[in-house]
Amino acid sequence: MFSVGLLASLFCLVVIHARSTSAQCWSKNACIATSVCSAKGGTSKAGLCPGPTQIQCCSCSTCMDVKTCSAKGGKSQPGICPGPSNVQCCKLGSGKPKPVNTMLTNLAAILRRAGLRVLEQPGWKTRGHGKMASVKSILIHHTAGPSKGEYPSLGVVRDGRKDLPGPLAQLGLGRSGTWYVIAAGRCYHAGKTINDSIFGNSNSIGIEAEGTGTPSDNTGHRYWPPVQWNSYVRGVKALQAAYGVPTARVLGHKEAAVPKGRKVDPNFSMTEFRAALR
Repeated sequence: MFSVGLLASLFCLVVIHARSTSAQCWSKNACIATSVCSAKGGTSKAGLCPGPTQIQCCSCSTCMDVKTCSAKGGKSQPGICPGPSNVQCCKLGSGKPKPVNTMLTNLAAILRRAGLRVLEQPGWKTRGHGKMASVKSILIHHTAGPSKGEYPSLGVVRDGRKDLPGPLAQLGLGRSGTWYVIAAGRCYHAGKTINDSIFGNSNSIGIEAEGTGTPSDNTGHRYWPPVQWNSYVRGVKALQAAYGVPTARVLGHKEAAVPKGRKVDPNFSMTEFRAALR
């Protein structure tokens, strides 16, 4: 016969085994492939889900309201957070190193890798009002230039005006969708902004797209050639990926400039533009 001590030991082993085998994922819907979990910004834990070994329990440590996530510059990912549908996993940043105190001499290469037509202007790699402190944002402009021509504002953007020395932007965008790489350093395009440490000249890339800017419009982009609009979106997405700039920090000059109303560019919907970047 078993002794009382032996029976007690066996009972404990059965309880421990039952507890270890009853552990389950917090939600059956969170049992997903580890690669999918990682892409959503979550963390996988093995042994909690049925199926093949790559199917594991996915959880997130940065669950928050989607609006809060967007304000932080993150991207919301559904399916791996408990609670209502507006609470999602917030994937913050891209983890890409930001350039610090340097000239942005890779601008042309970034745009070409995106399959865009690029024209490099002589001397652009050393042109600028000193080095860039960082790249934390991208500001969207229109030139308010002539109504005809591919990029007639090139001379002004490169060399400046009587009241403001050039360069006035690192990049220009012609009506054909061609990109003009003008400067690698700091440019005078932003002026006073809502937050100069993010959107000021030292921390933002400026893009001057050729356009008359009239009529002043904040709805859609119907006054812009489709080839130019599509190139604008594609180029900005490439710059975002290269420098780790979240979509929440892609602003129109009219959104970043202070006081409010000081600038009206670009004359298209920035809400629509940012939606196209996602």
